[in-house]
Amino acid sequence: MSSVSATNSAQAASPVVVLPWHQRLLPLLPLGGVAWLAMVLADHPAISRYGLSALTLAMFAGMIAANTMPKHWLQPLAPGMQIARHHLLRLGVALYGLRLTFASIAALGLPGIVVPLAMLLGTLLFGTFIGTKVFGLSRREAILVSSGSAICGAAAAIAVSSVVRTDDKQTAVAVATVVLFGTVGMLLYPYLFELVTGTWHWNVSDRMFGIFTGATLHEVAQVIAAGKMIGDTTADAAVVAKMVRVLALGPVLLVMALWPNKDAKAHGGAPRLSGLLKSVPWFAVGFVAVMAVNSAGAVPQEWKSGLIALDNWMLACAMLAIGLHTRIGDLLRAGRKPLALAGVLFVFLMVGGASLCYLMA
Repeated sequence: MSSVSATNSAQAASPVVVLPWHQRLLPLLPLGGVAWLAMVLADHPAISRYGLSALTLAMFAGMIAANTMPKHWLQPLAPGMQIARHHLLRLGVALYGLRLTFASIAALGLPGIVVPLAMLLGTLLFGTFIGTKVFGLSRREAILVSSGSAICGAAAAIAVSSVVRTDDKQTAVAVATVVLFGTVGMLLYPYLFELVTGTWHWNVSDRMFGIFTGATLHEVAQVIAAGKMIGDTTADAAVVAKMVRVLALGPVLLVMALWPNKDAKAHGGAPRLSGLLKSVPWFAVGFVAVMAVNSAGAVPQEWKSGLIALDNWMLACAMLAIGLHTRIGDLLRAGRKPLALAGVLFVFLMVGGASLCYLMA
């Protein structure tokens, strides 16, 4: 991460080459093959009994490759990885609405809305306070790291950076904290569910644990992967709760842009609103639209299995690409103070989310 600024300068000095679509799609083929293999393996009894979904297997495969293979071996796959991380992930999340209806949202009740929004607001305020007062970060950097934990991971961090106007290195560090602790949570939550229900025999329903997962885990893809390892009921509740946080990104960005900020004035005047429309999470709007079509019964039943399989494949491709971008060494070099703040927020999300779910159960 220490080389981010130098890399950005080099990129600025050299012309940006935009590849034709067919050259960008070609590197997606091997990623798609690995994602399909992950789906096949996930359905095998020897693997499915451990609760490992295709998304988790694809993420593991990517991380193993990223941390064992030389970078130049993976470089030819970069255009395909970009398509998977950005376009296929967003399409996959939107298409996930085929699994849900408005009745399923109503079934979550008040906790499905209150818990995610309360954790979002609490994490932003708590993270900004301790980030500046305890860890000595600038207000902008504390808001940036807190936004990644509070709203929707890397997408929120990048969107917020355009409003509070942080530099590329600060944005890269915030994204690194999301990848690190979001991945830890994705792997930890299924075992946490087994611990509280199987060992401690607490009365925690699949639905309520799904709300907890969606209200506290960082990335949409991580939420889906963690929920799938527990069960479809948990995954569905988790996605709905997560979408509540994602849809709140727009209003949060607007408040940040209009909020008086001494740091922003010191770095070029009042915050600009030009980046707001570009930062709207349109995939979340698409998710709601697809869910509305499904609720109206407009999707033929014989189409659903194929569309859901396509959705699983797109999400597996995205998780594979995310894993291929996850280098442990880069994460550990991201910066001690932002990592420490993200670690505290990770604990805050788990404890606070669990407490709220308990109170509203």
